[in-house]
Amino acid sequence: MFIKFLDHDLRYGIGRAKKRLIVTFIMFFFLSIYHFWTLRIFELTDPQYLESPVTTADYFLALIGGCGKVNLISGAENDFVMPTMWFVFVLWMQFTSLYYPFAELNGIGKQLMVLSGSRGNWWLSKCVWTVINTAVNYLIVFAASAAAGLCFGAKPSMQANWYVSRELYMKVDDLTSSTTWNIWSVFLMTGFTMIVLALVQLILSLILKPVQSYFVLAGYLFAGAYIQNPVFFGNYAMGARNALLVSTGLTMPFGILLGIWLAVLSIGIGYFVFQYRDILGSDLS
Repeated sequence: MFIKFLDHDLRYGIGRAKKRLIVTFIMFFFLSIYHFWTLRIFELTDPQYLESPVTTADYFLALIGGCGKVNLISGAENDFVMPTMWFVFVLWMQFTSLYYPFAELNGIGKQLMVLSGSRGNWWLSKCVWTVINTAVNYLIVFAASAAAGLCFGAKPSMQANWYVSRELYMKVDDLTSSTTWNIWSVFLMTGFTMIVLALVQLILSLILKPVQSYFVLAGYLFAGAYIQNPVFFGNYAMGARNALLVSTGLTMPFGILLGIWLAVLSIGIGYFVFQYRDILGSDLS
């Protein structure tokens, strides 16, 4: 029965969401072009920044990198700068998985659940759908940034050049390299973080409502952008705060363990709540 639920979710929640997937690609393709214009500024002010070939990794890191660690002392170097591009990225990623689970429950989902007699399979299917849907959208974002880079002459590579640190407001003294970084691990950690946050949003949507959970998560992410701390798990989705790039960054092994704990906790609590809450008689949209 779980397989039937999952097959239904993949066909209707992803297979029939082609317009949203296309919008995701187009939106992040044009957002990634912003990096091309910053390169033109660098070229005018500091030509040495472009001695290394521009890569597709530069475009991706500029899109999802966020901002460097913020000094909480007023007037100090690295005052808070709103990572607008990063916020658009993470909030859109969470939006893509916001409505389907409970919109489906208020429609044919109730009938399917009654016929199957299994709430647990329905919930676990939605958790797996959330993971797959988030991963698909994340890969589309990555493909869009790479396509934008290639259109403007970037070299296909996951080696990001150090000059991107200036765009991400990273402190030069903290950089772990003065040339390039291989950002495959940043790519994987960012995707993992998006999946965990989507699962957290799913359980919040069950306890609250989708719109309310979205704004709660947005506030949580905003606080994390200001304060670099593992308590604010969104920090692990910022390349500019990854220990691979900066000595003051967050380490990935702890982030992976924390993310697994959050994911398991979200799925487990949701499974328990879903078993005993009056789902069939309420509107969760």
